[in-house]
Amino acid sequence: MEDRYEIRDRIGQGGLGSVFRGFDRRMNRVVAIKRISRADQSLEEEAAKQLLQEAGALASLQHPNIVTIHDLGSDAEGPFVVMELIEGKTIDELINRAPLTWPDFKEFALQAQEALIAAHEIDIIHSDLKPSNLMLSWLPSGKFQVKIVDFGLAVLARSQDQEDIAKADEVFGSVYFMPPEQFERKSLDARSDLYSIGCVYYQALTGLYPFDGESVRDVMTAHLHHTVTPLQEHRPDLPSWVGDWVMWHINRQPEDRPDSAREALSLFLQNDKHATAKTAVVPVTEVSSRPRLIIPGSSLNPTVAATPEGPTSSAPALKRTGIADTLESRQSEPKPVRPEPTKTSSAPQPLAPPEGSKPSVHTSVLEIPEPEPAPPPASILVTGPSSGPQLRTSSATRTGHRAPVLPSAPARKKRLSNAAKTTIAAVLMIAVILLGWTLINRSGKNREIERYNELVSEAAKGDTVELPINSEDLDILLNAAAFTGATDQREVVYKALYLAKSTDATDVDLRIAGFVTSRDMLPDVRNVILRDVLRKRDNSRIVPIVLDFAKSTKEASSAVAAVEGVRFMAGDEHMESLLGILQSTTDPSVRGATEGTIAEIIKDSNNKSGISEQLVRLYQGSLNDDVRHSAMRLFGRAGGDKALDVVKSALSGSELKDQVAAITALSSWSDEAGYACLAEFIRSSNDPQLKSRAFDAALRHLTEAKRAKKPVSTGHWDDLADTADSQSDKEKLIKTIASYPEPWAATILERFANDPDERVQDTAERALRHNKQLKSGTQK
Repeated sequence: MEDRYEIRDRIGQGGLGSVFRGFDRRMNRVVAIKRISRADQSLEEEAAKQLLQEAGALASLQHPNIVTIHDLGSDAEGPFVVMELIEGKTIDELINRAPLTWPDFKEFALQAQEALIAAHEIDIIHSDLKPSNLMLSWLPSGKFQVKIVDFGLAVLARSQDQEDIAKADEVFGSVYFMPPEQFERKSLDARSDLYSIGCVYYQALTGLYPFDGESVRDVMTAHLHHTVTPLQEHRPDLPSWVGDWVMWHINRQPEDRPDSAREALSLFLQNDKHATAKTAVVPVTEVSSRPRLIIPGSSLNPTVAATPEGPTSSAPALKRTGIADTLESRQSEPKPVRPEPTKTSSAPQPLAPPEGSKPSVHTSVLEIPEPEPAPPPASILVTGPSSGPQLRTSSATRTGHRAPVLPSAPARKKRLSNAAKTTIAAVLMIAVILLGWTLINRSGKNREIERYNELVSEAAKGDTVELPINSEDLDILLNAAAFTGATDQREVVYKALYLAKSTDATDVDLRIAGFVTSRDMLPDVRNVILRDVLRKRDNSRIVPIVLDFAKSTKEASSAVAAVEGVRFMAGDEHMESLLGILQSTTDPSVRGATEGTIAEIIKDSNNKSGISEQLVRLYQGSLNDDVRHSAMRLFGRAGGDKALDVVKSALSGSELKDQVAAITALSSWSDEAGYACLAEFIRSSNDPQLKSRAFDAALRHLTEAKRAKKPVSTGHWDDLADTADSQSDKEKLIKTIASYPEPWAATILERFANDPDERVQDTAERALRHNKQLKSGTQK
């Protein structure tokens, strides 16, 4: 670690690890470094294994709302993980002043849900979500960004039993936010994280713990017996569906919570879009296994249930979604524990950035309206008995928490004049006629649902390689993909779209591309269709449509999906559009995706010189450093004398970022001129970090050339061995050439076997033995 990272000061301490502020000398940036504590030797080995395992998984997850993992490794003091350093405040620090306003909570919840969707989709469960593990930092615009941190406690948190937790003064995961199944030593899944984040939401809006007590055991009991006050009683100023949505997350049984973070986010967005008042939602009077979920914008009717027997095949039928009713019975009745208020101001306060920065996006204190007379009943369903524990609320009402439904304004009574009555009678006559039309139309909808089930049943079969469809079938599948709430159904619909083959004059690819780039839908749905469905269909005619969308959309993730979706379909004729995106975007992720797609085009292009000239013009004509660096990195793919002159000029300059971009370009240069330029820089440079970076680039250049079976002079390998000064550079070269059975490789390895550094000697001797075995096998 000492070669690259400098530890400056401790900034945090957890149950298993310490976090330090550090400095990455190679990348010239401030970072956070997490180490395993050695206070408990019995946990050290397991904690170290867990840290590296989870950090390795997270390193592959790049998401704006999850802390980024830069590096991981181990040294004499144990394993460590290098992460981005977040300058901001944790949620508990912020709500200690006052609960969140509705606008701030809405932004906070949307970002947190997006983060959980990304993590859960690659099977990463946090298992320790609490306010101190959610941080807010402020962007230059004054808006805040949520970051979920510390995925490092999950494994050991699950290993604790109930007695250990009850006795502990400090538990690995905060007891106020643990799901009941964690106390019961049951397996945890994504719904456990949803319970914990629901508890965080509750505290963020009220300043209170949803489950509280005088001791750890009291808090556990509150969780296990679900002793909780409905959130609406603390925040009557909020839209009623918000309280229902939060309480949905903290249902006692996992099956009564949202099935996934995506489902919860979808319902949140639908209610927020269609809410018209802050009154309570329409009270639910029916008792069913799942409440009706209204999915706006769909031509299908997802509230129509399948037949009792269900579909005949294993494919999922279009069905109602939502949350199951909680049916719990009385087992024991502990005295309800009412949380004590934290020290906060009486009214929610908007989140403001630290002093000296620009103001937050929300600048006014939320006004709490006067209570309305005779409000409608609460929207939480009173349920019947079953075998589970009974919910106790502050009003002694036994309830289960449903998914919120869209609100409706209460009806008002007024006296009618005779003229009005006559008018109503005429309207009723018309209504009878319309009712008949509605019944006829409903039969049409039922036929659509029947056809939908036929299509997905066929697509779900393992041996289906082609799905014949017509124009109406395609409409059904597209609407189902965009508006169906259940994610398991979407996966089958995606497959159906990929396998679809027209039986009439319908151009399936253009219809899909036009639909996904013009219709309102959840970004994650749009992104799957762009990145996966259209890419698999592989029709280059859709490229202009998709690239126009990528340039115009304000949703960065969708722009990334669009550019990546056409990566292997785009050609030279699309270069101008891609360079336009590269030049116009301000989002690093979009720029990176566009750069990758351009690199793929250059690799197969027969006009590399023409593309090189385009890139040089872009570099010289842009005032944006990020655009110029992207163009320079792409020089290596296209080559060219003018591009090489630009790179040499950047290397000889004093701007670090220019030099790094130039080195990256040379590592992938199309001919040996790239290696020669790197070798000269390595010999002349006095900067150890840049010199090491250039050495890596030169080694990569030679390795890629050899892999591509391009002619490489053995003198280049000798020169590189001569410039290897550090132990790290020598070992990299040794390990690379150990698998080359040529005589020149053995000669270099023998030279390193006599190196003054014992570690280099040992590595070279082992590589030499391996090399001789390879050579012997080749001769045989």
